[in-house]
Amino acid sequence: MPRLIRHPQIRLLAAGAAIGLAALIAIYSLVPASETPAPHLSDKIKHFAAYAALAAPLSVAFGRSLRSAILAFGVAALFGIGLEIAQMLGDAGREGSLLDITANLCGALIGLFMAWILGRAWPLFGRDGG
Repeated sequence: MPRLIRHPQIRLLAAGAAIGLAALIAIYSLVPASETPAPHLSDKIKHFAAYAALAAPLSVAFGRSLRSAILAFGVAALFGIGLEIAQMLGDAGREGSLLDITANLCGALIGLFMAWILGRAWPLFGRDGG
């Protein structure tokens, strides 16, 4: 049985999910913090979780090769760095920080790792032929 995760419609769905998540991350990163409905958790945990959630569908959308994983990480990383710069330049009372960028990058790595584990652990997503 071929891998379901390689099916073009699944990859397209993953791309749509990544775009939707990226839009939500951008909105909640650029509005004043007092206007976000997020739970009262550490800011770094929110960054970590958001970029893990973004990187996982990106890795599915780009494919299962090492090159694709690097591309997915690069897109998530540049997106996170860009938003931190936008926070520094914006006037919504948000501050960009290197610690936020670090949390973004760590989250993206874990998201890629989780997608890789999923691809190896579940038979439907796992090796070709069973």
